[in-house]
Amino acid sequence: MDVIISMGNFNIVLYGDSNTYGYNPFGDRFNNRYGNVLKRKLGNNYNVYEEGVVGRTTIYDDLREGKKGIETASKELSKYNKIDLLVIMLGTNDFKIKNARLSSELEKGVQMLINKIKELNNISKILLISPVLLDENIEKLDSDFDHNSYILSKCASVIYESIATKNDLLFFDAKLVAFVGEDGEHLTEESHISLGNALANFIIHNINN
Repeated sequence: MDVIISMGNFNIVLYGDSNTYGYNPFGDRFNNRYGNVLKRKLGNNYNVYEEGVVGRTTIYDDLREGKKGIETASKELSKYNKIDLLVIMLGTNDFKIKNARLSSELEKGVQMLINKIKELNNISKILLISPVLLDENIEKLDSDFDHNSYILSKCASVIYESIATKNDLLFFDAKLVAFVGEDGEHLTEESHISLGNALANFIIHNINN
């Protein structure tokens, strides 16, 4: 496995699912995804690396291999010799009918993933982001979800903030600045831009590099 070595600059790794990947349900991957917006906003003193995988969960199984974060995080993140800030935005796939059904199950998945990632010694700080709100009618848009999925997405920010506090992590609520599009689960390009700009401002004002 090749190790990514970046000297001098502040290294940020974005670890997430299709919304970090920049998935566009109606065309090619967004160029103006929040990771690219963040790069442009922060400037040359920061390196921003994207580790977004479509379908990624925290601890839940998927029919496709390589989607279970707790099983792949160590390998994916160990290739960086140093991560000054790890940004984690996962949970949307945990909302699916076959995955978390209770707030306690959602909390368990995120906490277990955090515990696994904390075993690595190349990460200085972690920013935990609660995912965006699903469409209220998500069950009509995608059969993998139901109304309970929407309810979980609605209360996720409280759960994630509590986890961040308990684990001495930074916290950001994505639903304050970003929204899903017509498919009910993926960010619009406009929301990617809003999220990227908001994260850049958050990092500049909350982290001394």
